Amino acid sequence: MVTKEEATQFFAIKGFPENKVSMGGRKLAMANFPKEIKDKLMNTLAEKDPVMMEGLKGVLPGIKIDGKEVTKENIHEFEITPEKKGVNSGIRREIVEETYSEEIEEKPKEEIYKKSDLEKLSFKELKEIGAKFGTTDRSKKNLIKEILNLQ
Repeated sequence: MVTKEEATQFFAIKGFPENKVSMGGRKLAMANFPKEIKDKLMNTLAEKDPVMMEGLKGVLPGIKIDGKEVTKENIHEFEITPEKKGVNSGIRREIVEETYSEEIEEKPKEEIYKKSDLEKLSFKELKEIGAKFGTTDRSKKNLIKEILNLQ
């Protein structure tokens, strides 16, 4: 393994090769590359891949809506605004409101336990109540505290 000092001495004599990128100790990622090296690398990749070449030009590859190719410049034409939604949005809102109101009516109200009531119960009964709230404890005091916090 080459130490950092040996590498700096070697490259001081030879110069940095074109394919070596100094990241300054940061993680190796395209976002951390210097702009000129990143552009050079992207162009080299684009020469070998036609889909990448279209992507650099701004065309989003493989995305066509109504027979039109989607690009970075015309993507705003395909966005759905509330005016474009039309009739379907009203129908959807009614369905959501109906199902939401039914769910609220069906849920029974949960009991609210008081500390004095819980202290009167046996440990077994407290375990059953604690299971409803998703808590299990091995002491009566802590179980009561947990039930009071979770309700």
